Formats: sequence, structure tokens, C-alpha cells
Amino acid sequence: MRCMWMAVLVLVTGCDGIELDRLVEQHPPLTRLVPEPVGANCAHGGHFVRTGLDRNDNGVLDDDEVTRTEYACVTSVPGVLVRVQDEPPGENCTQGGKVYRAGQDTNGNAELEDSEVSRQVYGCASSEAVVTRVRAREPFVFPCGESGAVVEAGQDPNGNGVLDDSEVRATSTLCVLPSEVRLRQSPAPAGDACPTPSTRVDVGTDADADGLFEDEEVMSSLFVCQPLHTLDGNYFVRNAVDLVALEGISRVRGNLSFDAGSATAAVLPDLMQVEGALEIFDTSLERLELPSLRLVGGPLTAARNPALTTLTLGSGSRAPLWVWGEFSLVSNPLLPTLVGVSAVLPSSSILLRDNAALEEGSFTFVSRHLGSITLEGNAKLSTLPFRNLEWVGGSLNIIGNSSLSNLSGTVLQQVVGDLVIGDNPILTSLSGMPALTSIGGGLRVRDNANLRSVEGLNELTQVGTLEFERNPTLEAAGEFPKLARVTSGMRFNDNAVLKDLWGLERVQNSGFLFIGNNPRLFRLMGFDRLLSLKVLTLENNASLTDLSDLILLQSVEELYVLSNENLLRLDLNALESVTHIFTVTENPRLPTCLAVSLAARVNMGGAPEIRGNDSSASCD
Repeated sequence: MRCMWMAVLVLVTGCDGIELDRLVEQHPPLTRLVPEPVGANCAHGGHFVRTGLDRNDNGVLDDDEVTRTEYACVTSVPGVLVRVQDEPPGENCTQGGKVYRAGQDTNGNAELEDSEVSRQVYGCASSEAVVTRVRAREPFVFPCGESGAVVEAGQDPNGNGVLDDSEVRATSTLCVLPSEVRLRQSPAPAGDACPTPSTRVDVGTDADADGLFEDEEVMSSLFVCQPLHTLDGNYFVRNAVDLVALEGISRVRGNLSFDAGSATAAVLPDLMQVEGALEIFDTSLERLELPSLRLVGGPLTAARNPALTTLTLGSGSRAPLWVWGEFSLVSNPLLPTLVGVSAVLPSSSILLRDNAALEEGSFTFVSRHLGSITLEGNAKLSTLPFRNLEWVGGSLNIIGNSSLSNLSGTVLQQVVGDLVIGDNPILTSLSGMPALTSIGGGLRVRDNANLRSVEGLNELTQVGTLEFERNPTLEAAGEFPKLARVTSGMRFNDNAVLKDLWGLERVQNSGFLFIGNNPRLFRLMGFDRLLSLKVLTLENNASLTDLSDLILLQSVEELYVLSNENLLRLDLNALESVTHIFTVTENPRLPTCLAVSLAARVNMGGAPEIRGNDSSASCD
């Protein structure tokens, strides 16, 4: 033991007089700050921070002594700070990127210390090739005729060289054969289409057949944005720190959700793509601004946000915001305008419901919409917010909008599904859609308290079902001067003052005709050219006295004449056959013998049902 202590003593004192305090001395850590302006590194400004040990003890952090660099950024939220540091290629980011560390400045020293960091986010760099595909469009789908092509473009993150459905980021339709489509790619600088450098895909045909695809032959251009920093996975914004940690991210490869407890304001100027769903539910947000957003890969929903007054998604009229799913704006009572979401271009349905303050704005890029559109319960909406809408592939539902006095606000030509107009209390006519020619489903007009006329659809030539039900002030329901084809049928039910159906004389054949519970209707004028029906039902029309206006009706599969209290005559003189069901019941003033006589002449089905009519009246 004595020898060991002797060795330690020699080491400490030595022949050259080495002192113990010099041996264990540590070089002091130093920090060098340089102001960082507002820009790509710090959205709100801050400092570029260099740290290291002062190895030469000169009191200055020299460049060769720097061991760590990062940005200390101020943020949009007071009291919340963020540090941004380069992340080398490795486990967190294959190609490198940035790491964002955010937290509350709990000790108030204006520095975010390690112990204060509560959220860490990696924004990874990526370099993905842009791939395209061309596919045939279904023939005779608006706006093309027999030939049509769809061109799609996007990045190829899985590297298989094929544009998968989930990778589509931009699309264009050309009314040419797919084999005629020509494409070319070129780099494009940051601009309106993309806030970062992008890949431009020009689309067109070799119109002059010279084997070259020239500038003058370009018919449209697609832009595939190149995100700078990508966050992998889903992300939930529940508080201000979560929000600040996201400020440098340009792509979320997953869902992005703003949940209850979010900050009152959220501004993310760099965010361009959310590859999953974007959900804004039950938040405290008063303002949400995502001005660079160009893509949402799933549904986009803003619902039940009681304080939201400003919502900016995308860049307005400069570039579309592609939404590969449904867009829903529901129960945001203070949101006054759609101007901030005018860039939204959904691939599926659009739902605007119960937004009490909403009264202006229009969807700039919605012209040929494949899904359905529902406008329901928006108390201040006075016009339809689709000034470029020409074609709807689903249904258009206009329901319960208490300030809507007409149907203006579109250039609509065709609805493939239903056009439903219901419970709009100050709507007085159907004016506002002068170019509408075709409704594939039903024109269903219901429960409009002040609808007095159906004038306005003067170009309508065909409809699946024509339906007017429970419109208490509607007097005339046949004002369709060009309507000649009603494929499914017509229903006029429970319209308290309806007395005129004149204007439907072009319709010759249809599926069903139901006229019921219209107490003031006394004539069937308007159906005097009707030749055939599958089902004819006349029920509980208290003023109807005869059916003589069906002067040309020749064939019916099922006939129901029920409970018309003042019906005196049938007068279906041209009727030749009722092939399945013949029912004439509970018409107290109709002579039974008239029903029996008609059945004997035309009934070709089972036994007719004739009862509850006037059996005492004579048919002489």
C-alpha cells in the first residue's frame, strides 16, 4: 500500500512540477449568437446558435471550437420556444433533415433548455422521382364525348416506378384518346402552384404530327410540389407546444388532427401536404391558417369549432387544394366566409352544414364535381357558393337555408343524382339555374314554405323523378316548357293550394304518377299527352271531379283511384289496358257502376277491387 501512495505522489508532483488543479482544469463552455432574420430557418426570426468549449481559454468561441449549431427561434405563441438543429442521415431520417424541439419557457430566461423540451419532431429530407400515368376516361362523362383521357402525376415514395392510386397529387382531363396524350417534365421554381420548387408536367398532344411536343401544343400543366421537411406518421395538435413544433414541417405523411385544447391561433405557413386526413374538431381555435396547403390525401373536416372566425386552407384562386376525400364544414357558428377555403377541390362529397354566420365566398376550382354537394342549415347563405359548377356526379342537396331566395350561384348544366330543394323558407321560385338541362335522379322539391312557382328551369329536358311535396303556398307545379322525359315517375303530394299542373304536356310516358292530398286541385290539365304509365295513383284530392284530362292515356300496369271525395266521373276513354292491379275505392260520389264498367273493359290482371263508392248512383 505504501508503494502505491508513493507512485501517486510522483504522478502528482513529478520532476517537472505538474500541479493537480492544472491537470483537472475544464475549458469553459461558450455560446455565440447571431441574429437570424425571418425566413426558412426561423419563421418568426430568432438566433443562429453556436456552442462549444473554449479550448484555448481566450474567452472567445472560435470557429474550430464549435461542436454544435442550431437555431433558437421565437414562435407565434408567446412563452413557447423552439430549437432547430440539423439531423444527420441515420435512423431518424434516412437522408437527413431537421429536428425541432419545442417547449414552454417555464423559467422565463428566453432560452429553451433541455428540461423544458416537451415535443420533438423530425422533419426529414426526401428526394422522390415524379411519375405519371394516363388512363381512359369513361365515355360521355362531362365534359368529354366518346373519347377522354385522365392524366395523373405524383411522387413515387415507394420507388416502384409506378404511380399508385395513393400517390396521385395532380390530375387533368383531356378530351382525346389516351394514346394521343404527350407528356414532358421540367423543374419549376417556387410560385403560385407550389410554395417550394416543384416538378412541372406539361400535358397535350402532338397536334401537327411532327413527332415533337412543342410549347404551343401544351393543353394544361400539372405541378407536383416537392416538400422540404417530412414528418412520418400521424400528428395531433392539442396545445401550443404541439403547434410550434410543427411550424417547420412541409409534409405530414399521415393524419393531422387539431383536437380539443388547441391554441386559439394556428398559423403553419410551410405546411404543403397532409397525406392522410386533416381533422379540425372541437377546438378553441379562432384562427387557422395553412396558406401553402396543396394536398390532403384523405377527408378534410372542420367541425364544431365554436370560436373559429378565420379559416385559410390553400392559396385561394392561385392554385387548387386537392382533397382526396370528402370536404366537410359543419357547425362553425362564427365563420363568416368561404373565401379562405375557395381553393378546396375535393374528389368526393362537399358538406356545408349548420354554419350560422356563413354568407359569402365560392369554390373557385369546383366545376365538374364527382361526388355529392349538400348545403344545409346555413342561415345567412343567400346564394350557392359554386360560381363555376357545371356538372355534379352525385346529388345536390339544398336544404334548410333560411336566407336563400333563389338558386343562383352556379352555371349548372347537369346533375347525375338528385336535386333536392327542401325547407328553404324564403325561396319563392326555382330561378337561378337557367342552363340546367338534365337531372338523372329526382327533382325533389319539399317543405318550402313560400315556394309559389316552379319557374326557372326552362331548359330542363329530362329528369328521373319529378316530386313536389308539402309546399304549402305552391299553386302551379308544371312550368317546365322543355321537359319531355321523366324516366321514373312524378309525385305531387300534400301541396295545400296546388291547383295547376299545366306545362307537362311534353311528357308522354313515365313510370308512375302519384297525385295525392292536394285539396285544391280540380283538373289534371298538363297530362293531356300522356300515353302510358306503370302506376297511376290518384288519392285524396278533395276538389278533383273527373279524370278526363288524361285524354290520351292508353295503358297502365297498376291503377289506384282512392278517397277522392268529390270525384264524379272517371272518363278514361282512351284507356285500353290495366295489366296488373285495378283498385277504385272510397270515392263516395263516384258511381260504382262507372268503375265496374271501366274494369270490365280494361282490366287484364286479377280481380278488381271496387268498394266504398256510390252504389246507389246511376250510370245512365
